[in-house]
Amino acid sequence: MRNVAPWMAHEIEGQGGAIPFDRYMELALYHPRHGYYSSGPPRYGREGDYLTAPTASEWYPRLIARLLRRLAGGAGPLRLVEVAAGDGSLLAGVLAELGPARPGLLAEAVAVERSRAMRARLEAVLGGASALVVADPSVVPPSPAATVLHASELYDALPVARAVGRGGGLAELWVAAGEDGLAWVERPVREEVAAYFARHGVALEEGQVGEASLGAEGLHRRLLQCAAGAGLCLVLDYGYEAGRLYDARGRRGGSLTTYAGHRFGRDPLAAPGEADLTAHVNWDDLRRAAAAAGWTEIGLWPLAEFLLRAGLAAELEERGLGPDAEIDAATFSTRQELKRLLDPDGMGSDLKMLVQARGDLAGAAATALSLDL
Repeated sequence: MRNVAPWMAHEIEGQGGAIPFDRYMELALYHPRHGYYSSGPPRYGREGDYLTAPTASEWYPRLIARLLRRLAGGAGPLRLVEVAAGDGSLLAGVLAELGPARPGLLAEAVAVERSRAMRARLEAVLGGASALVVADPSVVPPSPAATVLHASELYDALPVARAVGRGGGLAELWVAAGEDGLAWVERPVREEVAAYFARHGVALEEGQVGEASLGAEGLHRRLLQCAAGAGLCLVLDYGYEAGRLYDARGRRGGSLTTYAGHRFGRDPLAAPGEADLTAHVNWDDLRRAAAAAGWTEIGLWPLAEFLLRAGLAAELEERGLGPDAEIDAATFSTRQELKRLLDPDGMGSDLKMLVQARGDLAGAAATALSLDL
């Protein structure tokens, strides 16, 4: 079988010669030996395949720490739960920013990471920080402390099913392994995939492709359960509401993208396990989960706006790096880092922050993130 990774060919052959795309994506990303996130060194950062906000600049964790200080002032010591913690860039940066004041601000820090390789790295990075490292949010122990949940680019890495509009209805795209390699095949749509699009009022046009993140709503529900009482959830990701995500004028071919070597591509079948696969988040999935659990939405903002709301301007002034600062090497370096985070043609606009809260943290977060301060 030419041009097919033997391990992937074996997996597909063992399931009848073709598998739904969400199963293929699960294997390509999370296979215990060959999956993209399971093998090799960290795949993100300047030396990896792509940048995330926590790895792009120390200013992101710095402003998260600033927000935590404001919230802890009214709610008491908080518990911080970082989901999809990766190499620990965000959590380590926040803990460093809090410094000696940490005991009065954080009751506990928890890193949740699915990848065994990354958990080992997290334990090494956070070993001296008294942070708990676990594999799944469902095993995060209950705590009376108000809980802040943070997830960066978690939901866009969930396996998705792919469907295509056919004859006024849907067909589903599966992945088959043949003599010439991996190929798309159309199959009757599974009931759960058809139900997903119906639930969001989506009808794909003839030939239009769309992705269905069947597990997003359930995962978000489990994530919110980590907060036994008052809670704040910060979800940073790429996405749109359903009405825009499935608009054929903008994404007729769907939103599925591959990343390798800081280059994006459109062929997810080319090199399973060697490239990242992502699909835009349907924010309405996370909103449904939050509404059912009694959480309130504080806002959905581009990353640049969220950072301004979190106090970027004040933080710059306090560090002597405001608009009137002398242009020296330190000031120039800071502005270059911030340009990466605030870029309206890149991360600053493309990444969105969904903020949801419950209990005492709802009002506190709304106040802390208000631009009217």
